[in-house]
Amino acid sequence: MADREHDVSTTATTPLFEVRDLQVHFPIRRSGGQVARALDGVDLEWRRGEVLGIVGESGCGKSTLGRALLGLQATTSGEILVDGEPLEDADLRAVRRRVQMVFQDPYQSLNPRQTVGAQVLEPLAIHGIGARGADRIARGVAVLEAAGLRPAARFWDRYPHELSGGQRQRVVIAAAMALQPEALICDEPVSALDVSVRAQVLHVLMTLKRERGLSLIFITHDLGLAWALCDRIAVMYLGRMVETGTAEQVIGDPRHPYTKALLSVVPSPFPRDRVRREILAGELPDASRIPTGCRFHPRCPAAFDRCRSDDPRTLAAVAGADGHRAACWLVDG
Repeated sequence: MADREHDVSTTATTPLFEVRDLQVHFPIRRSGGQVARALDGVDLEWRRGEVLGIVGESGCGKSTLGRALLGLQATTSGEILVDGEPLEDADLRAVRRRVQMVFQDPYQSLNPRQTVGAQVLEPLAIHGIGARGADRIARGVAVLEAAGLRPAARFWDRYPHELSGGQRQRVVIAAAMALQPEALICDEPVSALDVSVRAQVLHVLMTLKRERGLSLIFITHDLGLAWALCDRIAVMYLGRMVETGTAEQVIGDPRHPYTKALLSVVPSPFPRDRVRREILAGELPDASRIPTGCRFHPRCPAAFDRCRSDDPRTLAAVAGADGHRAACWLVDG
């Protein structure tokens, strides 16, 4: 990766990204100043070389967080640190070269009027990487084939509408990898694809992670997928983290009732292993009207009086489990 400008040798012990009390509020028109709190005090650490899963229902703020990490979404307050440096002081162009984003819908990510080859070469031209002509084409061919589009010549002159959904997502991945980034933020990268091709695309991402030492964020609503792919998992609910830990801790010993409810509806490969399903009552509350106390208490089967009045804002450490934390009054610290 000779083209990479960033030298990570001096920052090996510093998290790649650190988020502190991050707030993103959206004003609601004609509401007299009311806001929707899409992110409402997020604390998170993304370490080098790890696969971090960010999990939760639609509308909990996962995608907003992913976009905020790259400065694609303006923040209201709080802090995002990249290698210990505030994102607001960093060169965003350099950060976005080092950390690329793969969005949910590959068709929306691609220009319908450009060929596959042109879209893979475009990031190289924007960032001035490689000599024009044969050198850039060679790089484009290499990343297309690394993304599983072999031989690349078969796809080079095609347009997005001529490809399947899985092929389009591979083109998006190839375009991201053309810059030789050190990290990818993958926002529901397979949810828009047919079940039959999801595993293939995930295999491409995990192969690239292994071969190139990538750090990955997987944003997903699927705890089963997070369990299969991720080193650590952060569970989000209504704009805030409610449980974090290693995949083994969060999946094997969930402490927040919301995590338990999400897990209880994950299909089991062993039908005889009966698991009591925690069916959540009601819908995710409106982000402009977050409940008092614990924001999950209106849907929580274990809620008691304190949950309705006191907000467990800080993630409490789970006793005997290093790094496992949950924002719940039932957690024994």
